[in-house]
Amino acid sequence: MNGTAAPGRFTMSSEAEDLGRLGQWLRGELAGLGVDRSTGAELLLAVGELCANSIEHAYEGRSGQSIDVSVRGYDDRIEIRLHVARAVEGLATVLDLHLEALPKHGMGIHLVRRIADSVSIDVQRERGTHWTLVKPRLSGPSTTGRRSGQERP
Repeated sequence: MNGTAAPGRFTMSSEAEDLGRLGQWLRGELAGLGVDRSTGAELLLAVGELCANSIEHAYEGRSGQSIDVSVRGYDDRIEIRLHVARAVEGLATVLDLHLEALPKHGMGIHLVRRIADSVSIDVQRERGTHWTLVKPRLSGPSTTGRRSGQERP
């Protein structure tokens, strides 16, 4: 692949306890892509927030539901995608609100928007919710020596 590294994939269950496993996996993937610690910490925070929101709002706290996360490194950016099997109404409007206009429960999404340079969401009832976060690389690419991104349970 020219200019990209194969995506690493991780599937977690909709339990808060799995957020720790996700964090360990994502930290390793980002380090393998040469992402500096500060940027990696921000991305961990953003992805953790989206997963926690998905557990609370998409799955309404029900355990045993899947959340799929993938990360891919490009020459100029890092791209993280999340897929939640259930659609959540009203998320697109929260993305468009300014901080002053956020409802009581919109701070996490605002935080995600501040961390990633680009946040997009695709909500379709039959396909669920797809998030895409993009963060530009501040330094040169580091796709060599990257561990293979095996899907993990």
